Amino acid sequence: MELGTLAIAAIGAVFGVGTTLVTDLVRSRREQDRYWNETKRVVYARFLMSLAQTHSRMIMAAFSEQPDDDRRHGVHDAFHSDPHNSDPKSVLRELAIVAPDHVYQAALPAYGQLRTIRELLAAHRLRPESPEYEQARQPFFQDLENLQKVMRDDLQPRNFRRP
Repeated sequence: MELGTLAIAAIGAVFGVGTTLVTDLVRSRREQDRYWNETKRVVYARFLMSLAQTHSRMIMAAFSEQPDDDRRHGVHDAFHSDPHNSDPKSVLRELAIVAPDHVYQAALPAYGQLRTIRELLAAHRLRPESPEYEQARQPFFQDLENLQKVMRDDLQPRNFRRP
């Protein structure tokens, strides 16, 4: 066997093994990205759902015809006790672990505004159409919409993301 033939065979083997390693590395990276995106999608949906459901539970408690102490307790209980064990604070902590910092920073105002609504509804007997409630409700839903956009953009494939 000639030395040239042996060298070409060795180069071919190195090239074949190298190509296989690169292909496996790319496939592994793609699967890891897919798994990470799915994890983020689940936590994002849980957080948005937790905020919306907590808000709904709080307004049901606040706008019911109850004595002030019961109403106040009901609003706080609606904020802290989620029947699905996904109160906003605990899901916010999950979000802090899995989300990029810009998504987590966008989540903080929505959570903060929900707490503001909680304090307002617990402190005052309001009606759904009252200006005080409207002033707290509108920023919450605006923050929620902004957060949804940031989350959606984060989940998009890189080549589809907005600048």
